[in-house]
Amino acid sequence: MVTKGIAKYVYLDSTEKFKGEDTGRYTLTIAVDDKEAQALKKAGVKVKTLTDKDGSTYYGRKFSTKYPLGFDMVKTADGEAIGSDFGPESLVSVLWKAGAEHPMHGTATYLTAVKVDKRTEGYKSQDDETSEFFD
Repeated sequence: MVTKGIAKYVYLDSTEKFKGEDTGRYTLTIAVDDKEAQALKKAGVKVKTLTDKDGSTYYGRKFSTKYPLGFDMVKTADGEAIGSDFGPESLVSVLWKAGAEHPMHGTATYLTAVKVDKRTEGYKSQDDETSEFFD
């Protein structure tokens, strides 16, 4: 399945940490519009209403994988392989596979590949030390 949205939390260069604990998963959380949210719900996927830093709310869904995506599994709309070098607020299309249904969390969404339709700066620009290292 393919779901389109706006990247909110991008943990594709390393596994996500939650409350100081490593989740062991590479994740991408995206904001979806009403149409995408309804399509996900129809597929048995739970969609949460999340709150942005500015206090606004949006429908969101996390896609995850136990394994890092290969560099060529994340590409721009032009076909350029970019790996995990894109950031929050990028417009993305997520290719995912449905997993087993969980009574509390709904159908699992396993991340397969990402197409970045409109790219914002990625993790390389997120902290001064890393940006300086790559410059």
